[in-house]
Amino acid sequence: MSSKVIVPVFCLLSLFLSSQIVAAECLTDQCHQNLAATKYIHGPVAAELAGGMGCVACHVPAGEKCSASKGGSFKPMISALQMCQLCHLRGTGSQHTSEKIECLKCHDPHGSDSGHELKR
Repeated sequence: MSSKVIVPVFCLLSLFLSSQIVAAECLTDQCHQNLAATKYIHGPVAAELAGGMGCVACHVPAGEKCSASKGGSFKPMISALQMCQLCHLRGTGSQHTSEKIECLKCHDPHGSDSGHELKR
């Protein structure tokens, strides 16, 4: 393999790995460490831990960005019921996903120790 190929591949790989580290810091440092400490982790939280953009699947920035010294401000994208149904009406929900009930009364949107249904 020529150095013309190796250098760009190495640069892309290092950018990818550094973005994984930055993305996971919110969940592994002091800010939201508890969200990643459950036995069963919701898909968007797991995606964030893996370096993806999981948090913004449900939350939008509402002020200053996060930094190492100061947390950012976020708010839910839409109502909890609408947010849950965006994904869970596509086959990943349960028998009551299509009902107009408040999901967060029974389910934790980040994770749970009590089972994959993420019950509180």
